[in-house]
Amino acid sequence: MRPLPGKQPKRQRHKRCKTRKTKGEFLLEKTTIEKEEFYTESDSNLSSKFSEAGFGRQDGAALLFTPLEACYLVKTGKTTVKGETLAKFITSLEKKEKGFSFAFTVYHLIRSSGRMVAPAGESKQYFRVYAPGVGRTENRPSQLLLLCPQENTARPTGVKPSQKNRAGESACPLPSLKSIAQEVAIAHLERLELIIACGSEKDLRFFKVSAYNF
Repeated sequence: MRPLPGKQPKRQRHKRCKTRKTKGEFLLEKTTIEKEEFYTESDSNLSSKFSEAGFGRQDGAALLFTPLEACYLVKTGKTTVKGETLAKFITSLEKKEKGFSFAFTVYHLIRSSGRMVAPAGESKQYFRVYAPGVGRTENRPSQLLLLCPQENTARPTGVKPSQKNRAGESACPLPSLKSIAQEVAIAHLERLELIIACGSEKDLRFFKVSAYNF
């Protein structure tokens, strides 16, 4: 049956749903391994790219990122934090770990220069820094970096060395000559240069320290 003139049925056009590729999100569901907190990326493609760039550590099928790595990837616009801004994310981590903001400032500066950098073992006070072009999987760091933020350079009035601050950590004054000598010895045992990072997030300074004998 032919349609009447002027009454031709209109063809139905199916609208195609356009899917926009959005940035991944760090899931704030904490993954704790040996009392350490990590973050996972929900986008598997991004995880692969981050892994190739030297971020994260593989744990089975999951790629785990440290808080420092998570903050760096967010600040550089590679991904986002679910439900939080970068400032709020850093503030929350600072509350859990005193000195995190300073450590992240140091980490970000070094990583942005093209060098690999990672915490030295379980210590929160040291970084291992790698020469440009050397990956951390090669296990050939060139420098041992000691974090010494300005807020820890002077002991508060009335606070004894055995007393603890609000974060539950002991007050940490500027390293003495004896402790600096010990740090140099530790670095030399690992055949690394000793770098001390001090100051504040807005006034960050680095000093290379070594022993010298006449």
